[in-house]
This record gives sequence, structure tokens and C-alpha cells, in this order.
Amino acid sequence: MQLFIVVLTEDVYVSSILRKFSDNNYHGTVLSTKSIRHALMDSIEPEPYFGGLTKVVEGKEVARPMIFVVVKKDEEIKKLSELVKEAVGGIKGKGFMYSLPISYLEGLDE
Repeated sequence: MQLFIVVLTEDVYVSSILRKFSDNNYHGTVLSTKSIRHALMDSIEPEPYFGGLTKVVEGKEVARPMIFVVVKKDEEIKKLSELVKEAVGGIKGKGFMYSLPISYLEGLDE
């Protein structure tokens, strides 16, 4: 059993990936994340004048979606990888994907 994870640089690709997954009977979860740099900037209280200037210079924060799919058979990882590449026209420059083994899982339907 594996957890397949896709981390995207922009949310524009999410719908096409999810459609591919759904069309092939794969289901999962999507989370919106932010980079560590943006999380730190949000947690530090800036000086009133310079803080506003920093936000302008740094630019707009972009949502970085993560897609999680649990698969029972390790062989399904290759299929998911191909579906992602088809959906976005290749993953390079658009994010990355990886899988992790699951040694314990409880609560999902068979």
C-alpha cells in the first residue's frame, strides 16, 4: 500500500489532474499549502512601514496544492504518475510527485 503525493506550484493544474484521477476511479484529498518562507513572513510581526513594503516587494503568495491518494497496489503509482503528466503536459517546472509506503491504515472502506 502506498500514499501518492503531488505537490504543485500553482492551483491551475488541480482540476485537470482530479478529472483524470476521477475518470480512472482514483479518489483522494486536496490540501492548499504555503511555502515555509510565506508561513514565516505571516508569523513575524513586521514594522508598520517596512512590513507593507516587504509584502509589495515579495509579491503575491501563490497557493501550492497537494493531492493525496492512497492505493492498495504499488503498481498503481506508475499509473497515477502517468495521469498527472498527461493532465499537466509533464510535471517538470509545475511541481513534483512522490510516494510513501503505508504500513498501517484503518478506517477506509475496502
